[in-house]
Amino acid sequence: MTQESLKNIEGKITSPLISTQQLNEILEKANVKIFDVRGIWGTDPRSLHNDYLWGHIPGAIFLDWTQEFVEQNKPLNLASVSGYEEAKRSFKTLGINKEDTVVLYDDDYHMFAGRIWWAMRYWGFENVYVLNGGYTHWKSQGLTISREIPEFAMGTFEPLQQKHLRVSLEDFLLQKDTTCVFDGRGIAGYNGKPEDPRTGHIPGAISTPYNVIIDTKTGVFRDKQELLTLFDDAAPNWRAETIISSCGAGYSGTVAMLALASLGVQSSLFDGSFSVWKQDPNRPVEQSF
Repeated sequence: MTQESLKNIEGKITSPLISTQQLNEILEKANVKIFDVRGIWGTDPRSLHNDYLWGHIPGAIFLDWTQEFVEQNKPLNLASVSGYEEAKRSFKTLGINKEDTVVLYDDDYHMFAGRIWWAMRYWGFENVYVLNGGYTHWKSQGLTISREIPEFAMGTFEPLQQKHLRVSLEDFLLQKDTTCVFDGRGIAGYNGKPEDPRTGHIPGAISTPYNVIIDTKTGVFRDKQELLTLFDDAAPNWRAETIISSCGAGYSGTVAMLALASLGVQSSLFDGSFSVWKQDPNRPVEQSF
């Protein structure tokens, strides 16, 4: 890899995605911090930590997505003073400094790595990437797996809130009718259940399922033209609109955000998404079958 391409990986390009080859070539750099964000909904993170102990990308540090960059007991609220303090603690305890390059990976359609990618950027850390294809793709390439637990010093990065990346419920109520709202959940969640009228989606939200954005054979994001076609088919005027990404609780929606960012398009996240929207019985819900 040339010096120029190495600089590109370290913050000179707009894409948030880094390939397995690119990561493999910078593993030994001191300022590259890699985080294992593997997770499965409903699974105790302690068992996921055991998976990490059995094998991970060399140099990777385990990051518990249920504990980092969230307010404890308020996992959908990042914007308060308490959220700032939690973010500052996370940057410190994870050893992240301003000059670092951070790479995140998971093995569940990038939604957990995507969530942390978004949260780090929301708190002002820009030089953060998601491994395209995640841990599963890394292994499929025959690349090195390690059981060594890295040592690292406390980090010094100071968070600085980037309000344009997050849409609160109050903001969403004002903006939803004049923006393009993409719902990144799987189609079943978007459609809802006939027996439960409070399932489904926010009226006007457009389905862009996370598992359609990803190539199911390789686990990597679809190529640029495929993504453009996907978004064009979903919402023909999306390129001319402000985009808000939504989902169930602020996780799978970040997969659409990553795809859009790889196309050079910035979007914001309705943090809390449908789980917050449906709490008020007076707010309408749509279903599709």
